[in-house]
Parts: sequence; C-alpha cells; structure tokens
Amino acid sequence: RLGHGRVRCAASHQQWTVRNTQFSSFTFLATLPSIDSPPRIMPKTAREPSVAEVKFAIEPSAKRTKDKIDTPGKDGGEKHPLKSIQRGNSVLDLCVYKGDFDHAKLDPSQTGLLKSLEYRINFSHREKKISPWHDIPYRASPDTFHMMCEIPKWTRAKFEIATKEPGNPIKQDTKKGVLREYKHGDMLFNYGFMPQTWEDPCHVSEDTGFKGDDDPLDMVEIGCRQMRCGQVCEVKVLGVLAMIDDDETDWKVFCIRTDDPLAPQINDVEDIDKELPGLINTMREWFREYKVAEGKPLNKFALGEKCMDREYTEKVIEETHGFWKAAEARLRSHE
Repeated sequence: RLGHGRVRCAASHQQWTVRNTQFSSFTFLATLPSIDSPPRIMPKTAREPSVAEVKFAIEPSAKRTKDKIDTPGKDGGEKHPLKSIQRGNSVLDLCVYKGDFDHAKLDPSQTGLLKSLEYRINFSHREKKISPWHDIPYRASPDTFHMMCEIPKWTRAKFEIATKEPGNPIKQDTKKGVLREYKHGDMLFNYGFMPQTWEDPCHVSEDTGFKGDDDPLDMVEIGCRQMRCGQVCEVKVLGVLAMIDDDETDWKVFCIRTDDPLAPQINDVEDIDKELPGLINTMREWFREYKVAEGKPLNKFALGEKCMDREYTEKVIEETHGFWKAAEARLRSHE
C-alpha cells in the first residue's frame, strides 16, 4: 500500500521514502530501490519462469537421443524414413517450379485444443489435402523461395512440422509428455522450414564434417512483421549459418519476406549488416546459447562461425532439395 511519500513493497514489506511524490494505492511486484541508490541492472534470467520451465526443471539434463534412421536392408526391404508418410494429393508433379501453387489458397485447419497434446494444424490447397513439407514447392519463383512459419517471432511455444505423422501437420513438440517451450526466452525472429528440402542423416557434409539432422532446412525470417504459425510466405534467401547440434549439421537459412519494407534494400548477407547492424551476431549467439537453459552444452558452428553469402546458401538449398527429391523418387517408385 502506498501513502504520501512512502512506498511499501508487497513482497518484502520494506519501505523507501520517495521525495515530493503523491501516490495512490497499488501493489509492486518487484523490489523498488532507494532513489539515492545507483540504478540496478537486472540479470537476464530475473523473470518469473513459465509453466514449461517449472515442469522441465525436475527433468534430468540427458543428451537427446535421435530416432534411429532405418536404411534399406540386405533383404531388399525399403525402410527409408519418408516411407511411413502418407501423401495427400500433390499440387504439382515432382518438385519442379510450375507456378501452380498459390499460398493465398492454402487452407489450414485446426484440430484439438490449443496448448494440448492433440492440437494439430493440417493443410489443404484448392480443396485438396496436402503435406506442407512435400507438396508445397520449395521455389516461389526462379529467384525466390517458400517458407512456412512454425514459431512466430516474440513467442516461445515450440511448434514444429510432424515429419513422421501422416500429412505432416504442425504440432507443439513434447518432452516426456509435456508441451515444450523455449526456456531461453522468446524467439527474436520468425522461425520455420523450407518445403521440399531434407538434411539427409546418411550424408556427411564436406564443409561441416557432420551428417544431416533428418529435418527440412530451418528458416530464420528477419523481417519486421510477425508471421502466423502455419503461414506460408515468399522469401529472398540471404545467408546461412552452419550450426552443429548434437554432432549433426543443422543449417540456419537467413531470409526476408519479399513484401517486407526492408526487402528492396536487403539482397545478400552484407546488406543485413548495413541495414540491421548487429543482427547476425545476435542471432548466432541466440542459437549458440538457447539450449543451455535446459542443461545442455553450447551449440557450435562450422565454417569459422561465418554467415555465408547468398550464393553459398542457394547451393545448400539445392543440395538439400536434391536429397529430398531422391528420397521422394524412391518413395514414389514403391507406390
């Protein structure tokens, strides 16, 4: 309770004199220092933990174990990881840009309750069920690409494409039956994936020395607008970081929406530093540190931790698209 000239902290019941100030009644949730004291800089972690953090605090900090990736056996049985994925009616024949995909015609449908284990976002295009991973073309035009947002900027719920579920809906990731959120804090960017790409876990990159992580390419959209979970947009790719996560190559592709106000000025990695100085370093450190809050070590980066340019990035995209295309062709040959 606050009266004339005095402040009472509800948490500690300590009092401070505030000079020449008349207050009404309200409650402080944090300590208010004396006006004569030097300003205090609160530590980065000085905030109320989220529900996910409280639940995760009791879990052991064990290293993540990846699902074993089956490969064709000597008996000739096909056990490729894409084999179990049921397809919808594709909007194109096979991963060649045809201009017949319109992201405005993409229709997401939600099932289950938000913040529940059953929650899913499924997709259809022109009234046909599709897989957002397999049926959306990776190229939006000869010079641009498609990205689907999984985690909007300024949020922390860990939504992701379900690569092993029929139709590949978006769901919130779980750990030991608990919905996951980023304990490190909110995303500083729109985070998602590029359709029709695949980081092959059987391929060891010559540039990084590590195998792929068995997922589509991760996309980091640096524009000013917050995207929606499940939204598809056309982007220009700008650069890429070669992150090493659990001894796997996990490329992080920097991009910007073609309709972003800064898009005309940003066309390559050096333009990011000109228009948004400090952004690359901030993003690199976010990716380096975000798992420490879960009791895991810092992530590492190959290629001297450099954010490579657009030309190199497009080579990574074409390589991972090639891995997807080969896997897709093997799958279709067995249909």
